[in-house]
Formats: sequence, C-alpha cells, structure tokens
Amino acid sequence: MQRSDFSRKRQVIASLYQYSDLSIKNIAQQVDMSPNEVQSITDELAKSEGLQSLVEQSITKLDKIMSSCVVSVDISKTVGEAAAIMTENEVGSVIVNKKGKPFGIITERDLVRGLTKKEDVYLCATLLESFASYPLITAKPTATIEEAAQIRRLPIVNESNVATGIVTVTDLAMYLSPTRRPGLALSILQAISRGKKSKN
Repeated sequence: MQRSDFSRKRQVIASLYQYSDLSIKNIAQQVDMSPNEVQSITDELAKSEGLQSLVEQSITKLDKIMSSCVVSVDISKTVGEAAAIMTENEVGSVIVNKKGKPFGIITERDLVRGLTKKEDVYLCATLLESFASYPLITAKPTATIEEAAQIRRLPIVNESNVATGIVTVTDLAMYLSPTRRPGLALSILQAISRGKKSKN
C-alpha cells in the first residue's frame, strides 16, 4: 500500500472512529483493510485521545478518582485464602500486609500465571510471602493522575503508610470518558489492555 493511500485511509478511519457508530468490521469494509489493521489504528487513536486527556487533566489528584474499597490480607495467609477473599469481595486484587503495612499485591493475573506453573493444590497452599508481587509501588492521595497512568493497580497510602484507596486502569478510563465522546472509557481500557498483553 502506498504511503499516501495509507495516510488517506487512516484519516477516514479516524473520522469514522470519532464520529460514527460503525463497528471495526464495518469500518474495515469501508476502507478495504483487514479488521486487525483497523483495530490497530483505532487502538492508537484511543491511546492518543487518552494521553491528550491525561495531559489536560494531569494535575488532578488521585484522591478524586481512587476507590476507597481496599481489600487486604495478611502475609501469613495462603494464595488459596487470598483468592477466596478476592471472590468474596468481588475485587481483582488484594493488598498483602506485613505487620499491618502494605508489603505487596496479588492480582487475578498473578493467579492465572501461577496456575500455568503449578498444580492447583500446590498453588493454593503457597504462602503469600513467596507469591505476592513486591516491593509494592504506592502513591500518596495528593499524587497526580499523570503519575498513575502507567500502572494497572496503584494502592494509595496515607502518611502512616496505611492503604486508604486504590486506583486502577478502569478508574482512569472511567474518569477520562466524560472529557471526550461516549465509549472512550471502554476504548482506552481495551487499548491499554491489548498493549500490556503484547509486551508480556
């Protein structure tokens, strides 16, 4: 495909993506490209819009968008116990505390990856001290959205180093959505998720 032809098609895709309700498949038919190629371009557009919104709102403090529902578990517990707590509270992660302070984190993705390496029974009995992701990256409530943009789950701690909230990529996408067009939150979330998977 000639560069000028690709640029023209990219402009058409950008226009349809921003101002129409067409699906990726329908847009692909309009510009005579594969759905995967169009998806890649719309992912870039979503990320670009998201980053633009981040720049415009980078001074917003994390305490404005964080969820105050923080679920914690003691480091002496097992992976199986942590998984049960996650299920019971319907959350995608739990903070692992050591002596009452945030030590690490365990997420649904950690559980899935763990299952590929160990049998269920051994994984469930594994102590969190040897399974949790650490050191834990945290932020203060006064930190800005810009500082949290590249982290999927960022625990927020107070001056006593106690977890008081958490900011997830979903919180970020939902906060950005009113600043653009309907559906941007989902687009940003899907684009970020695809980008993270491609790096793993």
